[in-house]
Amino acid sequence: MRITTLIWIALLVCTISFSQSKNTFTIETQGGYEYNYFKSPNEIRVNDTILTKEDLISSSFYQDAAITYRFRYKKGKNKLKLFVNPFYRVFYENIDDSYWSLNARARYEYRFTKKVTFLSEARFKRMNREGLGGDQDVLINPLGYTNYGATTGIELVPFKKHEISIEGFYNFKDFDAFGVRDLQFDEFGAQLSSVQSFEISRLEHKVGISFLAKKRLYDTFNASDTFTEGERDWDYLKGNLFYELPISEQFKIRPKFTYYARIDNSTNRSGFDQTAPEIGLFYKNKTTKISSSFAFVTRNYKEIEARDTEARIGEKLRYQYTNFTLNASHRISDGLFITATLYSRVRSTNYTDIDARSFRNYRNQYAGIGILWKL
Repeated sequence: MRITTLIWIALLVCTISFSQSKNTFTIETQGGYEYNYFKSPNEIRVNDTILTKEDLISSSFYQDAAITYRFRYKKGKNKLKLFVNPFYRVFYENIDDSYWSLNARARYEYRFTKKVTFLSEARFKRMNREGLGGDQDVLINPLGYTNYGATTGIELVPFKKHEISIEGFYNFKDFDAFGVRDLQFDEFGAQLSSVQSFEISRLEHKVGISFLAKKRLYDTFNASDTFTEGERDWDYLKGNLFYELPISEQFKIRPKFTYYARIDNSTNRSGFDQTAPEIGLFYKNKTTKISSSFAFVTRNYKEIEARDTEARIGEKLRYQYTNFTLNASHRISDGLFITATLYSRVRSTNYTDIDARSFRNYRNQYAGIGILWKL
């Protein structure tokens, strides 16, 4: 009897020592107002009729509802993480424009040694959102899509407080049919990141750099046919450099610079270079968490020429984005938080032709406040 009891105690101790699992749920609802959620220009001419922003721009009070489920399991050198996040946004003034999404990920890690870890991840996202359709006045791109993806790679710790990850990835994105067109693409590539941490005056600093290269192959179909109507072959290059500077134990600043480029291998028309200086601010104490970022993005197209309403203006197409985000939460009791969100994107461009549906200026902004429960 004693031997049997000792065996069960030993098995229980081994299970607790070498196997851990954790389930967490969060439920969040947030209400607010979104301006110009279809990212329409302020003015467009259709059949010799001028439509103004009162005709074009859709805005509404909204209500968000989201559930996030996380599962973590660890046993020995194995680690499994699951993430599932259904989301729904209701537009009160335009119910038919409401949409939902489902985002899910499964990640597996196997630690060969303290310095080498294998990782793999499978992803799925469904965005169930309808735009104005391909035959409408403003929006000519689909908003709904289904995405499948996978990543595999290794994480290395070559020396103290230095982390390197090398990953390969694949994505297949199938956009919902819009108008008489249907669009999809295959995407595959590799990415490398390196982050070094070090302490100054007992505060942890970080400096990091990352590189990404990928190929995206589009197919465009007639929605009522199965024959390919068009193909695109685009390559992308992306590089990031950041420095995380702690001001105190609670407050950090993260300057960041991003370079992004597209190479058009099919028509040599849609290539661009993009630069984006950014500043991130992060604050966290026992009850309050705030993260904010501000970025100024400049995108210069290499071949597409800008126009005014009369003719080409002798310049290549240029976009300038001013992006701002802020997310905050404050704990008011165990597991209960007040949350707030601010988002703003303003695009300006030298393409001012009021007959054009694409390449135009727009402003999209929203703000909301809500409640989050951690279970």
